Amino acid sequence: MISRRWLLISVITAACWLFLWSARAEAQNFQDVLSAVTLDFSGKGQQERAVLVQNKDDGADLYIYLSKDDSGSESVLALAELKKGVVFSGAMWGQLPSLDINGKGSLLIKSGNESIGRDRWTQTFTVVYRNKEFLIGGIAYTARDTLDPKGGGSCDLNLLSSKGLRNGKPIEAKLTPIKLADWSDEKLPKECQF
Repeated sequence: MISRRWLLISVITAACWLFLWSARAEAQNFQDVLSAVTLDFSGKGQQERAVLVQNKDDGADLYIYLSKDDSGSESVLALAELKKGVVFSGAMWGQLPSLDINGKGSLLIKSGNESIGRDRWTQTFTVVYRNKEFLIGGIAYTARDTLDPKGGGSCDLNLLSSKGLRNGKPIEAKLTPIKLADWSDEKLPKECQF
């Protein structure tokens, strides 16, 4: 009877340790932070944050924290969106993504490959917050071939207005904003594929 009790206690203890260890594994290590910006996504005049973190799969994960109002207390930040593998992140300079803020206060996610191979590219997403959803409202993409000067191209699309540029020429296309949570490389509009 005592051995069963100890076995049960051991199993419960092991389960608790496993839970605590997995929770610890989810906590981010600051050495993995690639970039962070402070902005006001929600329009409440609060300092909210976006943090880009290197993951283990040659990508970067985006954490967006919005202010959480508690009556009578200071604003507290709460995780509002986590997009795993939002962009490519390589192992060296010229492949590391970053965050920025444009003149209208929207989040910019910048990525690219400017260091390895013949196919070089840069990509910038403009992320907006509309109706309590994070949307990719703009995409700027440039591709070039280091061995073929005529290879590649560029696009700058406003997905909110369905207007943009392809290789410097104005275009209008049936474009719609893409939910940040739904983004994948396969969703890159054909106007930006070269």
